[in-house]
Amino acid sequence: MHRYSRIALVLLPVVALLSACSKKPDHARYIPKDAVAVAGINLRSLGKKIAWNVITGSKLFKEMQGRIPEKSTKDAMDGIEKAGIDLANTLYVYVKPDTRFKGGNRITGLVPLSDAAQWEAYVKKVFPQVEVKQNGGHKEASLGRDMFVGWSNNLLIIINVMSAPADYNDLMEGRGAQPGDRPMEDMASLSAEMNVAFSVAGDNSLTGNPRFTALEAEGHDITFWLNYGQLMSQYGSDMSDRMGGVSLSAALWKDATFTSGFDFKKGKITGDMRYYLPDSMKDIGVEFGASNIDKDLLNRLPGTNMDMLVAMHISPKGVKSMLEKMGVLGLANTALAQQNMNADDILDAFTGDMSFVINDFSLHTETVTDSFMGQKVTHQNQKPTLSMSYVMKIGNKDKFQKIVGLAKQNGLAQSGNGFVIPLDERDSVYLKMDDQYAVVSNKNAYATGLLAGNFKSQKMPDAASQVTGHPWAVYVDMQLLLKNIDAGISHSAHDSAMIVESKKLLNNISFAGGEFKNSAFEYHLDINFTNTDENSLIELIDYGMKMNDADKIAQ
Repeated sequence: MHRYSRIALVLLPVVALLSACSKKPDHARYIPKDAVAVAGINLRSLGKKIAWNVITGSKLFKEMQGRIPEKSTKDAMDGIEKAGIDLANTLYVYVKPDTRFKGGNRITGLVPLSDAAQWEAYVKKVFPQVEVKQNGGHKEASLGRDMFVGWSNNLLIIINVMSAPADYNDLMEGRGAQPGDRPMEDMASLSAEMNVAFSVAGDNSLTGNPRFTALEAEGHDITFWLNYGQLMSQYGSDMSDRMGGVSLSAALWKDATFTSGFDFKKGKITGDMRYYLPDSMKDIGVEFGASNIDKDLLNRLPGTNMDMLVAMHISPKGVKSMLEKMGVLGLANTALAQQNMNADDILDAFTGDMSFVINDFSLHTETVTDSFMGQKVTHQNQKPTLSMSYVMKIGNKDKFQKIVGLAKQNGLAQSGNGFVIPLDERDSVYLKMDDQYAVVSNKNAYATGLLAGNFKSQKMPDAASQVTGHPWAVYVDMQLLLKNIDAGISHSAHDSAMIVESKKLLNNISFAGGEFKNSAFEYHLDINFTNTDENSLIELIDYGMKMNDADKIAQ
């Protein structure tokens, strides 16, 4: 029963969406400052956007209950809103290293309580065989392997221990999980972990980090915090092994953090992200965030039937500074010296402006006839067609020509002002260049047109034009991309329904930013839905219910 009962605890965040009141998340002080990752759910904000009866009254929720074979667990889900959980507060889940065994992590949930007595009664009803013990100022109980809960008057802490996934190469070389890597989970060990979780306070709390408090103060529906420095410290030795013993200085990631906040709005999901650099890397950040993508390069891109656009400006000077700080610039120059070149030859050859664009994408079925053992066999294949183009702006022409000369030495077939690289009897890659740009495309017309500026009259979609004026930009036209995917390509009713419903769900996705402000790179995300009158969270739930209906048809 425990295996299915754990589903009830996993669904607590979903149940918590009914919240609608405001309370300061005081329990955030229990998040340790060395947490690798932290996710927060702003129940107050979400509660204003979707009501409890929208969830519990949905077909999807009832189907989820129907798939849980234990009746007691179904009953638990029915009564979970009366389990003493403070559904007008903030829920946090954090991950931190578990030092008891190699490569392990402890996943901890912080769930505020409004009535600890109700929670204890709920536990005893759903888990009648569980023994509840008093441990100092809190009570605790084991709800199955790896799942341990403890609660005080106003806080429930859920601990789940997660082993590090086995590395395939390690297993092949006999370096897989060893005896002793994973501890025997006994009550004493888990109780000690619970004491640690309840003891976080003061200087050991993440609330003392101004970047974290600034993120939470923004009031996003969902927040995510990644302690990049802690993550790299945890896995730095493994990285060194994979890099042939080359170790990177910890100064490259000391105190580096990634923060993000997401909001469910009418017709869209928005996200704001920041990547904070270590103090030793701020000068590089300034260099990378100083210039936007070249406007002329963007204007040359084919705007008609543009499925996806990725564009960026990567500072060559910034790249060189980074290689120096990483201590690998010398290695790069040594390797390039064999070709009578150095890092400056490569970096100075380009301005750092580049873009990748996909046009005319489609996916359809075609009938193919093959020969097998002297017999003709006919079958259906899924065939994608698209135009892909990659363009870079040339910096130093003389140094660029050195790279071109290297290509010639390696036997590339020259054609006019570029090269042709055959892939098979039907497809080739075309590399074209002039004094300003180098273009690689699978279509000769696109490579030639980009150089000549033939597409400047083709305007980008309005949503795509919004991502210009930044060092980084990504745009995906979901309607155009999915429009030319044949729903009949799959023999699965579920997959076909997913294609049909996905075509109705999203309009486009744009991601832009890269400016360096207040020690961080800043980015913004917009996921735009086709229905602009309904909240995006409800649309996602509706989409999930339709996928659930498709599952029933497939069965």
